Amino acid sequence: MKKTILTIAVLLGVSAANLTIAADKNKENNASIELVSNSELKFKLTLDSVKERSSLVIKDFNGDIVYSTVLPKSENYSKIFDLSNLADGNYSFIVNNGGETSAKPFVIATETKRLVTAVVK
Repeated sequence: MKKTILTIAVLLGVSAANLTIAADKNKENNASIELVSNSELKFKLTLDSVKERSSLVIKDFNGDIVYSTVLPKSENYSKIFDLSNLADGNYSFIVNNGGETSAKPFVIATETKRLVTAVVK
C-alpha cells in the first residue's frame, strides 16, 4: 500500500513539473500583445519578442483582411494605428509570431450626438 501511494505521489510530482515547464516554454514562444487606446480611434500596439517570419493582420468580423504587414524580428515592436477610417464593428489584431498565433479583439463604436435648437420668430 505504501509503495502504491509513493508511486502515485511521484507520478503526480513529475506531471506537475512537466506542466510547469510546458507553460514556461509557451510564454517564451508567444509575443505579448498590448493594445492601448491613445485617443479617438488611435490604438498603440506593442509586441514583445517578435521572431522571424512574423506577421500582423487586422481582420473584421467577417474575416476580411483590413490591414496586413510583415514584422521585423525585434525584442520590442510598437506602432500607432489610426483606425478612424474603419466602420463601426468588431475587429481583431492577429499576430503570427514564428508559427504561434495570438489575437486581440477590439470594438469600434462611434457615438452620434445631435443638438436641436428651436428658433422662435
